[in-house]
Amino acid sequence: MNTVTLSTGKTITLRQKKGQHRFIEKRLLATCMGDGGQNLGGILSVLTISAIVSIEAIDGESVSIPTNLGEVFELMANFEYDEWEEFERKAAPREVQEKLEELAKNSQPSPGSGTE
Repeated sequence: MNTVTLSTGKTITLRQKKGQHRFIEKRLLATCMGDGGQNLGGILSVLTISAIVSIEAIDGESVSIPTNLGEVFELMANFEYDEWEEFERKAAPREVQEKLEELAKNSQPSPGSGTE
């Protein structure tokens, strides 16, 4: 079993994903994402849903895979804001982490962001 330990000491046990987990992820993505296409926000939503489905236990307590948006929010309520960000970073596959870093470097600042 793969375990992620956060800087706060919280441990998250990751499940061994199987074929049905791909279906669950796609179903949750359809629920969570609106129309918008493939952009950085969409990619980040995919990572969030993938991370959610990967959680088998938090601090040794088993959790169920969410099946709807309400259950997604319930599961994420187990984390402080910064804990979730750290978990997503640590749980993402290396190639995904590298792709996100590349996208962040190449992204344009939004209008009015204060950078010129």
